[in-house]
Amino acid sequence: MICLSFDSDYMLQEDMQRFVQEFPVLGHATFFLHRKYSVDFQGHELAPHPMLEEAGDWMATVQTLVHELGITPVGVRTHSCVSSQTFSAMLAKQRYLYASIVTLFYETGLKPYKHPWGLWELPMYYMDNSDFCMPMNWPGSEHQPFHRDVIRKAVAEPGLYVFDFHPLHIILNTRTYNDYLEVREAIRSGKTSAFDLAFTGYGTRAFFLDLCKEMERCGLKSSSCVEALHTYMRSGSL
Repeated sequence: MICLSFDSDYMLQEDMQRFVQEFPVLGHATFFLHRKYSVDFQGHELAPHPMLEEAGDWMATVQTLVHELGITPVGVRTHSCVSSQTFSAMLAKQRYLYASIVTLFYETGLKPYKHPWGLWELPMYYMDNSDFCMPMNWPGSEHQPFHRDVIRKAVAEPGLYVFDFHPLHIILNTRTYNDYLEVREAIRSGKTSAFDLAFTGYGTRAFFLDLCKEMERCGLKSSSCVEALHTYMRSGSL
């Protein structure tokens, strides 16, 4: 089972609308939003993507964002995958069903699991910026960003495969961290569309489109995170 999920970091209103229109998803996805967008998300699951400060009130930050978004979410993914046992326990007490924060990149046979404090975890199989930053973060490794085996395993092997993409990197077709550094200030200024800064060659956009093509070839549709969790719970395999 494949879950396509998207983190909204630094996306302009107009760019997000264009992204949803120009990159349709086979099935349902989950958009983790760090701000409100006046966009038709076409029935996809919406959930908060809060930016948590080390010394801040994390639960209050989540609640403020949820109020701004105007949604009633059941899941959450924090920016930079920030979490703690105490925070997860608070989420469970606030009737959140799941988080998708734990990263178990490229591991097969994954499935949701339940923390002792009551919150389900949907571990991530892939994250775009971690993929193309791996040569910098793990020098000397044999890791090859955008490797076709990542797609092959997800469509062929049993398990839950949560992909985490950033619409910004799909639009930019980010190939390396240096690509992002070249355009970061223009992006963060909020004055330039990412669509006007895209890179050529094989990068995040090309990899995402190849994944979508392979899913279509295999007759697979994406499930939202909450759909995937409910499917596993109904199956009795957890």
